[in-house]
Amino acid sequence: MNRRKTTRTSLGMGTVILLVASMIVMGGAGVFHAYVKNRQINVAREIQVVEERISQHKLDITNLEVRLDDQLNPILINDRLADMSSDLRRIPPSVVKEISFATESGSESARGAVPSRPASAGDLSLSAVTSKP
Repeated sequence: MNRRKTTRTSLGMGTVILLVASMIVMGGAGVFHAYVKNRQINVAREIQVVEERISQHKLDITNLEVRLDDQLNPILINDRLADMSSDLRRIPPSVVKEISFATESGSESARGAVPSRPASAGDLSLSAVTSKP
């Protein structure tokens, strides 16, 4: 009557299937984790390369601005013109005559028409030549 019940020492089929499924899920999670970590490292390297390119472009822009400022230096321009034996020289301000468009008579001046005879270099100032009607 008081007989002991025998306990099973082996695992059941459901437990084995659950263990195999959990091993597959854990293995897949490990592989996915390694893939994501590797991708994260690759993206960090790509970002570093892009940041280096940006800093190189900023340096190039600064160098070009310095070179442009050197090219536009009026003293250096005069020296280069003299070295090239150019006929271009500085015009003294006393030679420049300013012409106001409002003082011209007729409707041509109101429309911004060009005079019929070409003006000489001493007749017009730089502002009169470059201004738009």
